[in-house]
Amino acid sequence: MSVVRDKFDFEVGQLVKSPCITCEMKKRFPACSDGCETLDRIRGILAKGISSTYSSFEPTPSS
Repeated sequence: MSVVRDKFDFEVGQLVKSPCITCEMKKRFPACSDGCETLDRIRGILAKGISSTYSSFEPTPSS
């Protein structure tokens, strides 16, 4: 039995070039983005990533 876990963002990698640059449908962007299989796969990979940075943001009280 294998354990499925998310990956940290540094394990996922970086997107260095938009796949839309060389796409045949780029003239239809952004209308084509909802049905794009390539962007869907990229979104899925990125959504599984866990941020490796910690944010200690604390909102300031309102005056």
